[in-house]
Amino acid sequence: MATKLTKPQRAVMIWMSKGWKAYVAGGKNRVEINGHRVCTTDTMETLERAGLVTRLGVLAWEPTEAGRQWTDPEVPARQES
Repeated sequence: MATKLTKPQRAVMIWMSKGWKAYVAGGKNRVEINGHRVCTTDTMETLERAGLVTRLGVLAWEPTEAGRQWTDPEVPARQES
């Protein structure tokens, strides 16, 4: 993905890169992962266009292979000793 992710997009991808799914909850615009409100449906649609998540039916998303491999560029990689 060429563009830098926003803070809400990063929060979503931290969860989803670990295999979690996101669901619309508490209305038509609120998205939760593991019971935590993380973003809006607009954020999920942006991540979907970027190829990091894919829609499951109408009210859910799961990570794509690229989404599972995503790593947060703002967290330094752990060095092996």
